Amino acid sequence: MRINALAALLLATAISPVASSAQPQSGASTPAVLAALRRAMLTRPIGTLTSIHTVGTVEVLNIRGHAQEWVDARGARFTVAQNAGALSGASGWDGKTAWNQDYAGLVTIDGGQSGRLQAVNQAYLDGLRYLRPDAGGATVIYAGRRSDNGSTYDVLAVTPPSGTEIQLWIDPQTHLIARLTATVGAVTSVTTLSNYRHVDGITYPFESSTQLSNGNAYSERVSSLEVNADVVERMRVPGQNVHDFTIAGGSSTTLPIQVVNNHVYVTNVTVEGHGPYTFVLDSGGDYIVTPEVAAALSVKSSGAMRLQGVGSATEGASFARVGSIAAGNAVVRNQYALVLPIATGFGVAEGMRIDGMLGYQFLARFLTTIDYADSKLTLAMPSSLPAAAPGAAAMQFFLDGTIPRINVNVGDVTVSAEVDTGNRAGLELTPAFLAAHPAISALARTAPTVTGFGVGGPSYARLGRIPSLQIGPYQITNSVALFTTSTEGALADPFNPANIGGALLNRFDCTFDYAHQQLLLAKNAHFDAPFSYDRSGLFLIDQNGTYTVLAVLPGTAAASAGLGKGDAIVTIDGAPAATQSLASLRALLSSSAGTVVHLGVRNAQNAVRDVTLTLADYV
Repeated sequence: MRINALAALLLATAISPVASSAQPQSGASTPAVLAALRRAMLTRPIGTLTSIHTVGTVEVLNIRGHAQEWVDARGARFTVAQNAGALSGASGWDGKTAWNQDYAGLVTIDGGQSGRLQAVNQAYLDGLRYLRPDAGGATVIYAGRRSDNGSTYDVLAVTPPSGTEIQLWIDPQTHLIARLTATVGAVTSVTTLSNYRHVDGITYPFESSTQLSNGNAYSERVSSLEVNADVVERMRVPGQNVHDFTIAGGSSTTLPIQVVNNHVYVTNVTVEGHGPYTFVLDSGGDYIVTPEVAAALSVKSSGAMRLQGVGSATEGASFARVGSIAAGNAVVRNQYALVLPIATGFGVAEGMRIDGMLGYQFLARFLTTIDYADSKLTLAMPSSLPAAAPGAAAMQFFLDGTIPRINVNVGDVTVSAEVDTGNRAGLELTPAFLAAHPAISALARTAPTVTGFGVGGPSYARLGRIPSLQIGPYQITNSVALFTTSTEGALADPFNPANIGGALLNRFDCTFDYAHQQLLLAKNAHFDAPFSYDRSGLFLIDQNGTYTVLAVLPGTAAASAGLGKGDAIVTIDGAPAATQSLASLRALLSSSAGTVVHLGVRNAQNAVRDVTLTLADYV
């Protein structure tokens, strides 16, 4: 599962072109349009501009607050700080590093491509570097005159050094920028600039608003602008300043977990002393509580955002402040959690009661060890030294937003893979990776089918096997892989080539040392077990206690038996289906080839028929 609200918000500042018509404009050229832009925005030599400091108000995801930005115009660096409830914190680019700090003081160094490109572009734009004689080292091309909604614009396509293309839509009457568009990753937006004012030799937009393609929006209104203030000290990456977590009675706590369908469930979570609740553990996700838990706690929520996970749709969420979240003796206090109906999205595909999620913000505070074989979770206070574990190999990871990534070898190809405890699959390869590596793509053996279900709905992939997968020192052979075909959602991100989930992680004792950005893996008793997969061809979900067919893969046992989308399983080998969990039914359908399963099936017209299903390999 790939859900992170703060990362989604930061990446959403990436902006993408909107549809419009373009015509050549007689007499217009790159130098002419740039020169007019400089005359409109500057009455002082650009070389005398060293810094910009703004103070103002923001409205982000329907949460209002205050913000400041400090920009080093010469060094192409910036720092933004805002006080806006759950979205309070800071972010910046120091010339080498993109970083984010959340409301609690937790600092994340973002090593992902999207985060870096967004930061580079922002530093370029906010430092007005396009006004310099060399356009700040950018490539600038006049893209023609374009019309949109009855207005015309001269468009410059600007690519900053190490950045991605930004389009400046310039009003030909005022010669000021009316709109900014660009492309970073899979996220699109349009930013409108207005209310220009002249301050100390520069003409600056005091209002901006951004509309995102996923339905989210934010705006800013500047109340004061200061030119050439001393901003050097503001350009530093802040240190960690988190003091809101403890482990009662010692330095570590060990608690039981359930590993179901390769997901990790912590079954004794308490929130503000209420519970116990069952939370899924996701190494890159957020704190989440369901609306039912939020109502039981009587917590008020604020804000409104759209979230996208693996599916193509988005789902609405808000933010709630909770006094404490505890797992065993580990407690984190005064946190914001997303209020999201995770139980009716992700939960329907798992057949488990799900009250919420423990994600990156929780795990990053502790040294976290998942013992898949013995179903135990150990949380320890972090050390100043990198962690070590008996028999474990340590691998460095970097954070893409808040998701850990390690390098693995798929055959002879090295690829950066998300480490995702919230994903039940093993290796997932995305369309961007497969397009670049056709020999690996050719290993897929099935037609596209539903292979997952989460926030935003189902995800789609072909199935195949990878002859050789190298994770650190560990060689894994003949593992089942998903060759993703989804064109929307997290797995369609061009900067996300691969994901490693529970079907591989469950072969190890996994220790996440976020403080030192390392993952420790030690083989467990499951390491050499053969990789099995469903042998029916069915993807089932739990709809209000009824196991319902969401998809049938052509050429499989289920297709041969005449099962179809919408069929409901009412009996299994003569017993009511409700006597089995969805997890146990999935295990049954993964039994050895040749196993015969007798099902009672009800169709959409409420007619019940007997179906004999003879399981067979297809991947």
